[in-house]
Amino acid sequence: MTAGVDTELGRSGPQRTRSRRVVSAAAAVGLAVALVSACTAGTALPTPSPAPSTTGAPPTPPGGPQKDEQAIRSAIDTINATAGGSVAGQQAVLADIVDPALSDAFRHCSPATTTLRFEPVYTGLRATPDWTGADGTPAGTLYALPVLIRIYTGDRITGTDLTTLHVGVHDGAASITPLCVG
Repeated sequence: MTAGVDTELGRSGPQRTRSRRVVSAAAAVGLAVALVSACTAGTALPTPSPAPSTTGAPPTPPGGPQKDEQAIRSAIDTINATAGGSVAGQQAVLADIVDPALSDAFRHCSPATTTLRFEPVYTGLRATPDWTGADGTPAGTLYALPVLIRIYTGDRITGTDLTTLHVGVHDGAASITPLCVG
């Protein structure tokens, strides 16, 4: 609005001053945006790295043989085959895949009410020889594998989480630390 319109509408004093302040503030914000845009024009933004793929065969982890990769993939596939199905069925699979020396900790978990599906980032698979878990460490060569977890209640996805799954490979078989599923 212009000052002439304000006068014609009967605005005067504090209302006109408040209106001028709003217009002045808007102009200042517009000027600041223009200056920032001018300062950053032509500045190249960093190109994001492509997201790691979870498809295809996993690469050879540093220092780890191909058979370790295959054992890890097989264990993940076995767990994932039970996601969205019977809770008791997945718990039986997890009990088989948990390192036998750590199975006592698995038996102390509260009863599960959901199932899990792991979406691993195999490009992030790395050896972690010095890692130790709270409930113990799986036998064999230790690996860390970043995973997205999809949580199922029945056949519906009801949550997600990110974690690093620690896996031990011994005598061609992969085993995991105890997973207490809610």
